[in-house]
Parts: sequence; C-alpha cells; structure tokens
Amino acid sequence: MRIVRAVVVALAALSVSLTPAVAKPRLAHPKPAATAAARAAYAAMPETERSAIQYDLVWTGDYNGIVGVEFGDASVMAIKAFQKRNGGKETGILNPDERQKLAESARLKQERAGWRMVDDAATGARLGVPGKLVQPTSQVAGGGRWQSVHGTVKIETFRITGAGTTLTSVIERMKKDTPHRKADYQLVKPDFLLISGFQSGVKKFYTRAQIKGDDVRGVTVLYDLAVESQVEPVAIAVSNAFVGFPSPQGAGASGR
Repeated sequence: MRIVRAVVVALAALSVSLTPAVAKPRLAHPKPAATAAARAAYAAMPETERSAIQYDLVWTGDYNGIVGVEFGDASVMAIKAFQKRNGGKETGILNPDERQKLAESARLKQERAGWRMVDDAATGARLGVPGKLVQPTSQVAGGGRWQSVHGTVKIETFRITGAGTTLTSVIERMKKDTPHRKADYQLVKPDFLLISGFQSGVKKFYTRAQIKGDDVRGVTVLYDLAVESQVEPVAIAVSNAFVGFPSPQGAGASGR
C-alpha cells in the first residue's frame, strides 16, 4: 500500500510541476531576423551548453525534439515559451537569470521524478530512469524492464544482434512483433532511430535505438494516455538520455 501511495504522490507532484509546461501557449511566427539572431547566439556557444539548454527545456515541457542536434527554430520557440510562461520578454535568447531559472526548474522536476542514470546489465546500455514512477521488475527477452505499480508506465530495453542487423530490419521486426502499435512519427539516421506513436489507441510509446556494427540497442517508454500530461516530458527525457554504447567513463553530458 505504501508503494501505491508513493507512486500516486509522485504522479501528483509531476502533474503540478509539468502540466503548465505541456500546455504550451500559441506564439506568433518569429520574425526571420530575430530567429536568425537567436540561432547565431546559440551557435556561438559550446555544444555541451547548447545540449544542456535543450535538455532542460525537455524537462520543463517546452521542447519535445532531439537533444544535441542543431539549435534550430524549434529550440528557439521553446525558449520563448519558457520566457513567456515566466513573465519575461520573448527574445528567444536566455539571459543569465533566465538560464539559472531554467536549470533550477529542470533540476526540481528531475528530483520529483527520482531521475537517475543506470547501467542496464541485460543490454549493456545506459539510460535514465524516473525511480519515483517506476521500479525494476523481471527482465524481458533481451532486455530489462521498469514499471509503475499498476503498469500505467513501463520502460523496456532491448538488444537485437546478428549478421545483417540494420535499423530498417529492426523496424520491420517491431512492426511484426507489436502490430498493435501504430507510429505517427519516425526518424531514421545512420546511427539511430526514433519512433513514437500509439498502442491500441489507449497508450503512447517512444522508442529510441542506436546501432553499432550489427548490434542494435534501444529503449521503449510506454504509458497510458490518462497520464500523458505528467509523463510525456519524462518519456522524452528517457529517450534523449539513452546511450546504447556508453564509454567506460559513463554517460557523459546526456545523463545530466
């Protein structure tokens, strides 16, 4: 009973902190010159700081893209959403006070979720886990599993190896193994894939996988649509923090 109460409290805390962020305000289309100036400002920053800003924006619910890619219009608009919600001028460029407020807001949300980076013995990958929402359970075939008490949130890792394994072949296998999942977004790059969509119309999923040679390692976050407002930023954080082939030193900047 204590475990059930703890999960309910954790979801309630996340609801208070994340729901306003998910309800993004509609912003006017940015003026090209202003957007270009903001993008130039971030391009001049070290890559680690740009990624840290994007990652913090994920946690505040303002950015649902890929961390570490070009700091484009979506990232600038996410900053404007954060500035507007916090009563600032929508410049798209964080001043020192706003940057500190963003970092602190993200840190508090991670704390409420019980966020930590863990090594997955089943796959050799490293991933972020919201320990106040899910707990480790029995392993699944080729991977590990974490889930909430009533199964409303699940995180599963997987590993697929063998001669000729490609990201495309993994996608086809997933379609065959989980026909009840329907993707509404799919991105395939030479070294990773990202898929999101719905399962049986009542759940949402995010899958991220990386490839190295004939070895594919990935993670899927699955959750009920009823808890989407609380869990979606966490799911996007899990996806972005996933490191399929970590260095011996650990997760690096993506683990935050």
